[in-house]
Amino acid sequence: MNNYIPLNKAVGPKVICDGYQALIPQKLGVDAMTFNFDGSACEHATCPGAPEMFIKVEEDGLYYFGVEADDSGSITITGDKLCEKKGDKPNGKLNIKTASRYLKAGYYKVALSWTNNAYDPTSNNAIAFNVTMDKEPIQEGKYEGDSTMKREFSPSPKIKLWTIERESDIKCEESKEVEYEFKKPKTTYLDEDNACTTRGTKPSTVVTVCKDEAAKLWRTRVVAVSGGADVVIRTGGYRDATLNPPKTEAEAITAVNSMNGYQSRPGVGAWHTKEASSAHENHHCRQYEDAGKFFLKQMKIQEKIEEKTFNIENVPDMDTVIQFAQEYANTWTERFWFEVDNYVRGLPDDANDRPYCAGQQALNEATRQVIQQAKANGWSNVPDQITEPGAIEPPCFMPPVSEGETRSMAVAEEPSPLKLSIADTSRFAEGRITLCFRNEGNEPVRIPDEINDETADYFFLTVLRSEQGNVRILNAETGKITFNRPLNYRELSPGQEYSVTIPVFLDEVELEDWKQCSCELETRYYNQQGKDCFLGTLRATAKLSL
Repeated sequence: MNNYIPLNKAVGPKVICDGYQALIPQKLGVDAMTFNFDGSACEHATCPGAPEMFIKVEEDGLYYFGVEADDSGSITITGDKLCEKKGDKPNGKLNIKTASRYLKAGYYKVALSWTNNAYDPTSNNAIAFNVTMDKEPIQEGKYEGDSTMKREFSPSPKIKLWTIERESDIKCEESKEVEYEFKKPKTTYLDEDNACTTRGTKPSTVVTVCKDEAAKLWRTRVVAVSGGADVVIRTGGYRDATLNPPKTEAEAITAVNSMNGYQSRPGVGAWHTKEASSAHENHHCRQYEDAGKFFLKQMKIQEKIEEKTFNIENVPDMDTVIQFAQEYANTWTERFWFEVDNYVRGLPDDANDRPYCAGQQALNEATRQVIQQAKANGWSNVPDQITEPGAIEPPCFMPPVSEGETRSMAVAEEPSPLKLSIADTSRFAEGRITLCFRNEGNEPVRIPDEINDETADYFFLTVLRSEQGNVRILNAETGKITFNRPLNYRELSPGQEYSVTIPVFLDEVELEDWKQCSCELETRYYNQQGKDCFLGTLRATAKLSL
């Protein structure tokens, strides 16, 4: 049956799990086992499952999901794993993993999986599994203590699961243009001294199929394409002028001068506000949104996906057709995401650029408050000027391309004495590659010396390509990073080299499927911020034998 069924075409929908109890309540003394909720019998499950299970979405919108498990559990929607709570030690205790997805009204096929690891003694081995779904962010349960039996599930609504007798009509209708849906960014505030980040989330494409009886073809239809971004604001390393305003004239002078210099510094000074950091990072979110909307149409993603057809006689089984259609859609989604992320990473993000201007505009509110406070207190030496923000709109310089070429094809990297190469791929299967910077010029070149396992994904975009056109982005995270402190630098003299080993994310790559292909590994280094250092993009490629 289809991955997606409109509400008015579902015949015989029936609730099989009413959402009143956890799928697997907390219990002690269970051996190692896996349960996939696919119709298999299981004495521990209050919901017996069904060969095909669906969630029901009453209206278009952003929906939140949570997976709680001891040990591990996951939820997959329309063939795409949405979120997974991993249970590797020491994370076997009841805990939660959350995610969100923009969904249009209708029924969506889901698959749930739960695994209990083997522990000794079995009598003390606890199990638990719960999945939540809501239009509001999922609330955490009470996860204190070492025992799962003493922990509590999330109070958010438990997931309801449905079976459907059949789809009333799978005849093809005309394709309807799909808009790119960008979910509201999730913002996390941390009281620590570290960089702020905006992490773009890989888009999700939902497809369905319909039967063209006259042509004897299954035709692919795109139901929805959605994406988003997650923001982390770190508030350490500065004094918040709104929450903790100056207490003396000298402090007020320092505060005004510090905040007025944010746009042109760049970087956070001794005085700042979390609202200014939020404005800066939300500007990056808008860049992801604008770029997503543009490239979806510019690359004709919906058209490319819907060109795919399957012969009914060769593939009569609908479930098989849907699987093939979704895999094909995922390939185009990966290409789409590469272009979006590549474009956003290359946007200027240095002194006086749009993100800093957006932050300056928000920061000026705090500056005005300090100036007003100074006047009320008679502090005559406090400056009363306020930095005028530079250009903020539009966030992106659209259109970034012309004549049907993507930006990465149309724009070559600027000539630079600094060269990047992929020096070693021998540890690729372990998730590591080594890159080499070399200064081939006649003058010293500086680069930020900030690359480590936590930051590498924000400096590098690494992709695996096959000659057949398959693409996999190998970053665990992609996005923009904004340091709340002066950067550390490494200077390379003429002829000097610097090697760095970075992680590559292979969780979504079936290496066996790529061994039959001629593969190319590509890494792009981006630096859009810093003082008196290399700014721009470097690119390196290498042939890869798996």
